[in-house]
Amino acid sequence: MELGTSETVKSVNTIDCPICGSKDSLKIIVNELDIPYIGKVLETTMICSNCNYKNSDIMPTDVKEPKRYILKIQDEEDLNKRVVRSSTGFIRIPELGFEVKPGAASQGYVSNVEGVLNRLEESLMMLSRGAETEAEKKQAEKIAKKLEAIKQGKETATLIIEDPTGHSLIIGDGVIDEKLTDEEVNSLSKGEFIELKR
Repeated sequence: MELGTSETVKSVNTIDCPICGSKDSLKIIVNELDIPYIGKVLETTMICSNCNYKNSDIMPTDVKEPKRYILKIQDEEDLNKRVVRSSTGFIRIPELGFEVKPGAASQGYVSNVEGVLNRLEESLMMLSRGAETEAEKKQAEKIAKKLEAIKQGKETATLIIEDPTGHSLIIGDGVIDEKLTDEEVNSLSKGEFIELKR
């Protein structure tokens, strides 16, 4: 499924790069986009012509209902389902005991389920390199192997995305879509995960 967009360039500014210090080398481009399934967003892209620093982020501007999306990943078709994760989206894979909480530097992205698993795997590898104990390193490697088995269709898992702002979603057949309660939104706002009662 293609996500089409309509785009309006809002502004282009040039400032000194905070990374390399080069004068007037960091171009900041702000676009207003209208993306199907997502709504209106501001896309900010920063590119330094000197050190090649690049950063891009998408900030939704539409008000939405707090949501939870649940997908049982069982086959290749599920790996290709579209995922929109906003900078306020929480990601969980309960079978792996794996959770990603949004932080101050959290960025939104559009990908597919396999892309989300790849991002999680990259994060795990980074964590395992910085692991303080051998047990932590082995645990990260064990989860990475399970992620690989899920991507190969040898294991199943549940992908859960919860977003108190409602800007994250999973698009496709077989996705369970639930409204979050006020209590659940408050828990997420405190950085706490919600215990699912199934």
